[in-house]
Amino acid sequence: MIEALIPESAPTLLPSGAIVRMDTHNIGGLRRLGAPHWDWDFPQRRRWETADIAILVFVYRGDRLVAKKIGLLQSKRLFPINQDVEDDDEIGFLHGMNAFIRRDGHQASAALHRTYSFDETCTFASIQAGHRQVGLIDTLNRDFGKVVFYLLYSPPELPFTVNYPLRQRVRVGKMQIGNRVVDADGVHRALAELGDGASPSFKSIQSACVDRDWSLEIWAADLLLTCQVGQQFDDTNDDRVRYFLERRSGPIGAAVAASITLPEET
Repeated sequence: MIEALIPESAPTLLPSGAIVRMDTHNIGGLRRLGAPHWDWDFPQRRRWETADIAILVFVYRGDRLVAKKIGLLQSKRLFPINQDVEDDDEIGFLHGMNAFIRRDGHQASAALHRTYSFDETCTFASIQAGHRQVGLIDTLNRDFGKVVFYLLYSPPELPFTVNYPLRQRVRVGKMQIGNRVVDADGVHRALAELGDGASPSFKSIQSACVDRDWSLEIWAADLLLTCQVGQQFDDTNDDRVRYFLERRSGPIGAAVAASITLPEET
C-alpha cells in the first residue's frame, strides 16, 4: 500500500489536500488451466478470457464513498520475428513439483543462447481474428460499458534486437514504445481485415488506433482518473464487478486500486 498527500504546489488535477492511497493485489493466473489442448472440460475452461488486470478507482468525500469506476486490461506481447516464444507449459503446471524430475531429454543450456529481433511487421500472435476472446471483449464493452482495453507489451523502440545471455547492461533512454494501452475497438478493426486465426502486426494496430494509443501511465493517471476512459459503477451493476474480482477462478489475476479521499466540502 502507498499513501500520499497532494500538496498545494503539486501539478495535478486533484485538489490540494486530497489523499491518494494505492493498493495492489496479485493472485496469479489460472489461464494455464483455461484451455488445454485436449478436450477436458474444466470449469475454468470458459473463463480467463476477457481481461487479466483490473484498475479500480474509489473516490471518497471525507469518510463517504461517492464514486467508483473500473478499467480492465487484456495483456498481450509482441512476438519476435523468429516466433521463439515459450508459452505456459500446461503439462508442467499440472505436474507441479513433479516437473523437476520429468525432463524432456534436451539440454537446457542450449536454450539460453537466443537472439530476439523485432520490427513493425512482428505480430501480437496471441490476438487472433475470429477467436472467441474477441467476441467476449466486444460483448462486455457493449453490455457493461467500454471498460476493456488492450495492454500491449513491446520493446522500447523498433527495430530492436537483444541477445541472451546479456553481456552488458542494457540502458533504455527515451521510451518510444514500451507498454501501450490501446482501444479494443481499434484492435478489432485491424482484426477485421484478417482471415480467421491470423494475428495483427504492430504496424496494423498502430494504424488502426490513431489517437487511441497511450502509455500506461497516461491512460491510468490522465484518462482513467478523469473519467475519460473506463466505466463508473454503482450498486445497480456492482455484482458484475464482483464477479470479475471476487471469484478465485474468475478472469482477473491482478488488481490495482486507487482510493482518493477529497477534503470535506466547506
